[in-house]
Amino acid sequence: MKAVILAAGKGTRTKLAIPKPLIKIAGSSLLERTILTFTSLGIREIVIVVGYEAEKVKNHLKNKEFTQNCQITWVENLQFYRGNGVSILCAEDYLKERFLLSMVDHIYEAKLFLGLLSCQGDLVCVVDSRPRFADPKDATRVLIKDGRIKGIGKGLAPYNALDCGLFLCSRKIFPVLRETVEEGKEEWDDAKKRFAKRFSAKVFDICGGFWLDVDTHQDIAKARRLLKKRE
Repeated sequence: MKAVILAAGKGTRTKLAIPKPLIKIAGSSLLERTILTFTSLGIREIVIVVGYEAEKVKNHLKNKEFTQNCQITWVENLQFYRGNGVSILCAEDYLKERFLLSMVDHIYEAKLFLGLLSCQGDLVCVVDSRPRFADPKDATRVLIKDGRIKGIGKGLAPYNALDCGLFLCSRKIFPVLRETVEEGKEEWDDAKKRFAKRFSAKVFDICGGFWLDVDTHQDIAKARRLLKKRE
């Protein structure tokens, strides 16, 4: 199985002068942490979609010893300023089977996902029904009923879980993704919502496990503080 990391965005909300994937949290960049999450799950083939300051992001991994244990394919999204659904489409030609998908700005404990790879379904969303660390005000919310997604989106009400930013997908998601992007709905959330309504989207609940979404300067400070205690 391959994994896809979306690392193309500029990350303007962090208010830092470096690409978002290169922000260091407790000694490791967000990109390094995401790669290590996947390699901890036994994933050895990783597709990384870059865009903003692509060469700087690529060079960041040069001579990193841990990358010798995996095969990295770089894909460049020249339209990185558009929604992240466009970045996923850039990776389509490199994916033949089911694959994992993650945003680069999420921090996880890999052990939470040991059962994820055996889940069945064309779209399995990792969710947290008992969030202890992420801020519900800024996260993507999910409404779950009978183990399936009935609603998803920012500001959704009512909701009973948060979207953790990690997904198990089949290639069946690409026609829906192209459809929403062509309509001007370019975010991954738009495609997920339509896929769940048209077909079905299952959930993998980590039930209060450790994860964080790093979007702002305040999120960075929080992540550094929490990881310092845990590592």
